[in-house]
Amino acid sequence: FKEKLRLSAYGKYLLSLIREYGLQEKVVMLGKLEAAEMKQRFLKSSVFVCPSVLENSPNTVGEAMLLGVPAVAADTGGIPSMMENGKEGLLYEPGNVKMLAGCVLRTWEEKGETAQRAAAARTRALAAHDGERNFKRLLAIYEEIVQ
Repeated sequence: FKEKLRLSAYGKYLLSLIREYGLQEKVVMLGKLEAAEMKQRFLKSSVFVCPSVLENSPNTVGEAMLLGVPAVAADTGGIPSMMENGKEGLLYEPGNVKMLAGCVLRTWEEKGETAQRAAAARTRALAAHDGERNFKRLLAIYEEIVQ
């Protein structure tokens, strides 16, 4: 009971869906994880899925990419600017559950292509999240503004 009180409204909604569809034996809610635990969960995954129908630039997609975990995400918001469909991950039409399932199956079936997409995603994410490079670019922007 105490744990349910701590759940957000969204967490409670997810639990209600899990019960409604009889998925209690299929879905495990991990709760809050430390960074190292999250990394290990990512690395144990065969695919990362971001099923949101509304997103900006989700950190979780970037984290999966950085770790080289194959990603499937909705083609919404800023996600298409983070990864190119078919090259660095697979994108599906938001809300299209059959297309989402097809992308997950494709990820599992096309092992060679999936590995290539994951490697390309990691390369892109490492460049995009390079702290030194981003710092230098920010300084250049400020210098340009000042002049």
